Amino acid sequence: MASFRDVLDSHLDLLYFRMRIPSINQLIIPMKKFNFLVILTLLAFSQISFAQTEISEQIKTDRDNQLKELNEKLKTNEELVNKLTEKIAAADSKNASDKDKIVDLEKLQLALDNRLKILEEAPKTKINLNGQLAFTELLSIQRDIQPVELFLTSQSFFDQLGNIGKIQQYKSFTSWKNEFDKWYAKEGQNDAMVGVLQNSISLISTASAAVPLYGTMVNTAISGVTSLVGTLSKKEKELYERSPEMLRILTVTSQFEQQKSIIDHEWVLINKELEQLQKENTQLLEEQMAYFGIDKNRYQNRYLNATLDADREFFKNECRKAISEKIALLEKSQETRGKWLGQVETYMYKVQSLRLRFGQLTTRMQANIEQYEHLIRLYSDATKFPVEFTAKITALNNPLNNLKNKFYSSFNPAKYIEDSAVMYIERQ
Repeated sequence: MASFRDVLDSHLDLLYFRMRIPSINQLIIPMKKFNFLVILTLLAFSQISFAQTEISEQIKTDRDNQLKELNEKLKTNEELVNKLTEKIAAADSKNASDKDKIVDLEKLQLALDNRLKILEEAPKTKINLNGQLAFTELLSIQRDIQPVELFLTSQSFFDQLGNIGKIQQYKSFTSWKNEFDKWYAKEGQNDAMVGVLQNSISLISTASAAVPLYGTMVNTAISGVTSLVGTLSKKEKELYERSPEMLRILTVTSQFEQQKSIIDHEWVLINKELEQLQKENTQLLEEQMAYFGIDKNRYQNRYLNATLDADREFFKNECRKAISEKIALLEKSQETRGKWLGQVETYMYKVQSLRLRFGQLTTRMQANIEQYEHLIRLYSDATKFPVEFTAKITALNNPLNNLKNKFYSSFNPAKYIEDSAVMYIERQ
């Protein structure tokens, strides 16, 4: 376990990194003047400020500022080239000395060389910083794609939702079935069609805990009970009187399950695509970590297992430094100079594609949650459906609201899609 001194040193390192944030600059004073209380206060304050300043935004700001600076240099250079060109042209008409002409020509050549350097530097700067942005966004997706709290919340909702179709949990069904079983043992065993009904009822009672409550089996039971009611004698009063309510509960639960199954199917497809996206994201992340020389174990410990957003942002900053240093080495080598551009661009557009797909997938998740909400609202009217059934439906509202709140705190589908389209574009 890390010592208190190690923890403090780690936080101080984080503090130095955060001191670039404008809201904290005024607080910076020489370390020898700090007392322990001031250190803790400043750390707490910087934790709040830094959490609101993500590395991805810093990268975009750095990129835009550097490109703006290059554009200004290019504009200044263009003005110098035009001025020297005009001066040289005027010198020819005025018969200026050869020495002056040579000096001006040398200045023009130097200006043109500088222009070429600026033109070469601009795309390298842009791709370098966009490559850093792509990797930090990839880290964010990896974190967002597996929110444990959302999984636990959804598990609670789906467990409760699954209980709606368990017909044996409804008193109106179980009390009717008790009367039916007694009547069948006494009167119905010699009738083949009643035997079919009894078999269907038994299967529904036991199977509804594991399979959806709709289809041929339920239809057979409903028509069988309807026919049976018309043949019952007055002495089977209990069975006769319980049958209508049993038919109501069986019919409505079956209809609910059938409509729910359509939404459930879409959820299954979403989960499959989410798993595939997670695999692709992990693979691309590992590929980039290998290319840029980022420690995989450090990523696991300092990012995935981190509990504070500020710590994760600090790791992202470490990564962007590592990427910048790696690109500098590649650019320095004669063998790899300029060749890294294509590779980093490939990573950029793969990340952009993943981010866009994740936005589309979370949009479908949002729509599916809204479909469940609509279904619950539709079946919660106690004036139309059995009270025993609507009570279970109404009880779904709290877990559904928890799921919605957790979803919106975990994902922002619209932002994923909107930002994906402009993530590599310079902001004006």
